[in-house]
Amino acid sequence: MVSDATRDRNKPVLKSTSRGKISKIKNFPEQPGIYLMKDRRGEVIYVGKAANLKLRVASYFRGGRDESRLITRRIGEVHDIDCIVTRSEKEAFLLENNFIKQFRPKYNVLFRDDKSFVSIKIPQEEPYPRPIITRRTGDKNARYFGPYSNSRAARRTLDVLQEIFPLRKCTLRQCRTVDRPCLYGQMGKCLSPCCNEVSEQHYAELIDELSLFLDGQCDELLERMRAEMRGAAGQLDFERAAALRDRIRAVEETVEQQLASSTSERVDRDVFGYYPTDRNVWVAVLFIRDGGMRDAATYNFPAQLDAAEAILRSFVKQFYFANRYMPEEILLPVDAGDLDLPADWLCEKRGGKVKVLRPQRGRKRRLVELASQNALQAQKVKTGDREKRLLEMQSLQDSLVLDKAPLNIECFDISNLSGREATGSMVVFRNGVPDKGSYRRYRIRDIGGRDDEAMMREVIGRRYRHVREKTGKEFLQKMPELIVVDGGKGQLRAACNALEELQLRQGDIIALAKARTEGGRRVKRERVFVPGKDAAVELEENSHGFRLLTRIRDEAHRFAIQYHRKLRRKASIKSPLTEIPGVGEKMAARLLERFKSLGRVREAGTEELCEVKGISAHRAGLIKKHIEEHWS
Repeated sequence: MVSDATRDRNKPVLKSTSRGKISKIKNFPEQPGIYLMKDRRGEVIYVGKAANLKLRVASYFRGGRDESRLITRRIGEVHDIDCIVTRSEKEAFLLENNFIKQFRPKYNVLFRDDKSFVSIKIPQEEPYPRPIITRRTGDKNARYFGPYSNSRAARRTLDVLQEIFPLRKCTLRQCRTVDRPCLYGQMGKCLSPCCNEVSEQHYAELIDELSLFLDGQCDELLERMRAEMRGAAGQLDFERAAALRDRIRAVEETVEQQLASSTSERVDRDVFGYYPTDRNVWVAVLFIRDGGMRDAATYNFPAQLDAAEAILRSFVKQFYFANRYMPEEILLPVDAGDLDLPADWLCEKRGGKVKVLRPQRGRKRRLVELASQNALQAQKVKTGDREKRLLEMQSLQDSLVLDKAPLNIECFDISNLSGREATGSMVVFRNGVPDKGSYRRYRIRDIGGRDDEAMMREVIGRRYRHVREKTGKEFLQKMPELIVVDGGKGQLRAACNALEELQLRQGDIIALAKARTEGGRRVKRERVFVPGKDAAVELEENSHGFRLLTRIRDEAHRFAIQYHRKLRRKASIKSPLTEIPGVGEKMAARLLERFKSLGRVREAGTEELCEVKGISAHRAGLIKKHIEEHWS
């Protein structure tokens, strides 16, 4: 593979004239590969692939070029071009995606997948398999059903199915350690394979029925279950027949809507639709499995990056690079040929033939139109949310007379139980929505006892020291428009003192005190304290600013409590064995597994201790000595 991309970024660039670039392009090979366009600083600003590198790159500098592409309109910013030769178009296609992720060029569409896709997995080789929710689909010895964009909805679906099909709910490890049915088994919601109360054949039949349900083959499932019910009744096994009758009713009620939306075409499809605006392009994807619509997801990208069609084409290519199920058909609202998706790569990823179509009429065309309507609806909903967030920030600025609109807000909370395992949290809201990637947790280091004000002072100091010293991530080096601390005047005073010690200019900072109740009756509303004012500001509870402020405070409280509970739980389960020099958590677990209790560990001799994996005679002596000296 020939490459100039690995050279030093600071090398001299070409002349800025088109003639200088074209002279270099003349030496490009007429082979497949990728090309990297760089600006004056040597930064990669665009990555593309080509079946013929020389012809493709030269086309950017000829007359009659495609001005709808953003990189073509910005070709004047390109000061250098490197190329990487590959053995095939497919290899170039894969390499292009890797380089886009690596360099994140500003003129390429960057697909950020914020959807939590999950599948229902049924292991094939596991004894008495149980269905589970998973995000990984790489196990060849398992069947997967989905995908589902909403993991919570998928779990609710599985819960309903486990009510209908009484399959194993415990893990294999749990099953091996029991000698009687669990509570689910006693309630008839599990067939208790752990206690050999069901044959493998009958259990396998239930798995087949569940698979038919998840495949959408409801008619076949119901016919099979009715035949089984009639057979049980014919054998005078009325108890089993009654159980099957109840299961049939439950399946009929559960799949009523799915049966209505299914079609005679048992085909897996992904249907793409889009809706462009002056600022964004909205993309919707409908997941059709076995003829029935199972789920949908929506995305949006800035339209200023490129033409709407170009964004959609780039989106689809990157969409299937993720750990994504490949369907039999992909329906698009643009010409399939423009996608430039290698057919052999699609077929290899699916393990079979894949059709990429732009339907012109009929039901498939209506499906694409439906996807585009979903994209339009998502645009309407999100635009409404954006306008609402803008109102909230403006309301907060007006009510509290802030210097700037609080586009970036950082909120702090302290959580402790009588001073033990004290923690602090910082949550960040940008443009009215949480930026969870910027959240931070602080374990209180220097404060003993229950002194919330001192703890707040420590946390504020540790956070904004990054601003003074210009350390840490980029966002840590900047002051937000608004700092919110959970508490009253004391916490506000502590935060202001911490900022003064750092010699930082105090922007807008406030404290939010919770409402007070006496005898179950509220006597004071939520109050906001501002530096330099004795009286608190009481926001109207139906105001947009109040809703934003309390939502931020509640998120900070949740985040702090979550970390505090984690530390308390970790401290409560810490074993005394880990206090022995040379014994960590894994060694302590092995000792308890071998001797079953701390008392038996104390009574064990050095020879018995040596039987535990990882314990030598020397270490056994040290353990025994420590026990005799400290456990007496």
